[in-house]
Amino acid sequence: MNIQSLFYFLYNMTRTSTGRQRPEKKKRYRPKRVNLRDLRPQPRAVPPRVIYVQTPYYEQMECGAKTVEARPNYPCLRDLTPGTPVEFANRFSGRSFLATITSRRVHRDFATMLREETIKDCLPDRDPYDLQRAVNVYHSFRRQTYKFIARKHGVVSLRFEHEEPVQPQRTAPCTHDRGEYDKNSLCSIFEYVKRKSRERKYGIAY
Repeated sequence: MNIQSLFYFLYNMTRTSTGRQRPEKKKRYRPKRVNLRDLRPQPRAVPPRVIYVQTPYYEQMECGAKTVEARPNYPCLRDLTPGTPVEFANRFSGRSFLATITSRRVHRDFATMLREETIKDCLPDRDPYDLQRAVNVYHSFRRQTYKFIARKHGVVSLRFEHEEPVQPQRTAPCTHDRGEYDKNSLCSIFEYVKRKSRERKYGIAY
């Protein structure tokens, strides 16, 4: 081996013996663009207000016959403005529907409210020309205390619209299928009649 080949051999050994890789270049820091709207606290979705309505007025509101809900102008109802989403519910049946307040009007008493909102929209099952009986219906609520509460706070009428279109309720003909019970068993007949009456009243299959 001559000197030139030895030098060439040593030169290659020094290049490959370390086995180190060149360090990568550090990435240049680039600040991220932040929008001020993203830093601001986002408003939380407010759930609709729940207003409980007793039977049979809830069924009238659910089917679209009753379009105005009137009550004494309590302080808890004064924040209901047009456009506020509400949920009318019935404690007995557990059903509810969503609606939107379209108008809010304050009246002196129930008689004035019925003249302006009409008896047909407030009490569709009453005589639309008998004002005194319609007023007595509102005065009989809460053990006949609405009359005195209305003198202190006044009366507020809330006109609303359903968020979803009201579907007409189809009533099936009441027919008895005698094949579901034995002809000679009175207990099974009574049980069948009770079950059918519950289905017609509450709309629940037992």
